[in-house]
Amino acid sequence: MKIDDLLKEFNYESYYGKSSVDITGITYDSKKVEKGDIFVAIKGFTADGHKYIESALTAGAAAVICEYVPESVSGKSNFILVKSSREAMAHAANILYGRPSEHINITGVTGTNGKTSTTYLLKGIYDYLGEKSGIIGTMGTLIDNKKIKISNTTPESADLQHYLNKMVQESVYNCFMEVSSHALELNRIDDVSIDVGIFTNLTRDHLDFHETMENYYLAKKKLFYKTKLNNIINIDDPYGFRLYNELIADNIPASSYAIDRKADIKASNLVTTMHGTSFDLNINGIIKKAHVNTPGKFSVLNSMGALGAAFTQGVNINDIIAALSTIKGVEGRFEILKNNLDCIIILDFAHTPDGLEKVMDTINEFAEGRKIVMFGAGGERDISRRAPMGEIAGKYCDLSILTSDNPRFEDPYEICLEIAKGVEKYYGEYKIIIEREEAIYYAIDNCRSKDVILLAGKSTEPYQDMGVEKIPYDEATIAKRAIKMVEKKRGLNNN
Repeated sequence: MKIDDLLKEFNYESYYGKSSVDITGITYDSKKVEKGDIFVAIKGFTADGHKYIESALTAGAAAVICEYVPESVSGKSNFILVKSSREAMAHAANILYGRPSEHINITGVTGTNGKTSTTYLLKGIYDYLGEKSGIIGTMGTLIDNKKIKISNTTPESADLQHYLNKMVQESVYNCFMEVSSHALELNRIDDVSIDVGIFTNLTRDHLDFHETMENYYLAKKKLFYKTKLNNIINIDDPYGFRLYNELIADNIPASSYAIDRKADIKASNLVTTMHGTSFDLNINGIIKKAHVNTPGKFSVLNSMGALGAAFTQGVNINDIIAALSTIKGVEGRFEILKNNLDCIIILDFAHTPDGLEKVMDTINEFAEGRKIVMFGAGGERDISRRAPMGEIAGKYCDLSILTSDNPRFEDPYEICLEIAKGVEKYYGEYKIIIEREEAIYYAIDNCRSKDVILLAGKSTEPYQDMGVEKIPYDEATIAKRAIKMVEKKRGLNNN
């Protein structure tokens, strides 16, 4: 594309440079610049991208989008001056990649918990139908069955438009996208055409960024004013109930789902075992029997969000119910690990007080022996959730093993002590083992018959953030190795 063609469709303050410059791509990372790219200089939280303009030009950038031109590079390239580099990047990327979201059915899922599970349930439904689909979210970008690692739940707008364009090229016309509150605040999904929005829940999280729950809610709310077809809202959640009523008052399309309240999509008569939950489904007055293979109310709610989105986009309800009964579950989300130790070992991403409590509520429905939980809390993040997580562990569990979970530049032992204050409120037994791999082994090595062990917080997250660096990490592999070691120690496995 010629830069003057881009400028015809693009709001900017001024342009300094040549016309008829060829633009071949767009990036905000000076280390990834290729010849012909537009480099976008973004003022970040810890660094100002304007400092890297010279490096980008050296690497072959054909033009720069920026909020000011540093003296050191003045006159050395083609500069598009804008008020907000983030907003400009979203608009420019959408144009450069041919407005890909207009050619895809996109479902955006937002909420504190349940986003990943809901997107994978949707993919399971479309897999059952034999239709290609893609996912963008916490576990990476999935284009049909090709996986690409990404660093944010919702990528920066330039990357997001790139992935959507790849989906169009691969004839993938259904995309299920996790939409984070950061993405909504930082313009990452500007100019993305979204058909259906799903709201899962809202509980305390990310207050290091949003500062208040009201700000957090208002950030999430933005998604539902972008959608073209419908919004599927969990009204069992207090914020979801508020959101649904505000949308209806503003004449924005919305359908409600719930277990405890009257709703457009309602589940009742839940029966839970460790193998899943069966329930009666009432959708717009039509009653069906349904089953999901991951146990718990939270799993049923996630399935109803996915069901509502698929139904909105024309999928037959009987096909949706049949698909849900075949989906084995999402990797790392209430994933039960095989073992010969006569106990249940569960891997889950629960990393907030609400998420941990929902998982423990589900475990309570089938647990026969002791309940053991291993978890930690992130460093340099909302410290107010540490003690409440400890309280939940102390209330529900016979033993809490407190360990490291992305400590960043904080002392992980001090973080564990803050969690322990909550455990102590319920006089719960706990043990601090900072090395997470050692903590996993301890939990499994000390299991008894019928125990339920929950390994919470990391799940499929591929690293431990130690501040100076992110160290590769794989909780599932570590846990499976520990299981084999303990089985061998007890004479239950000769491999």
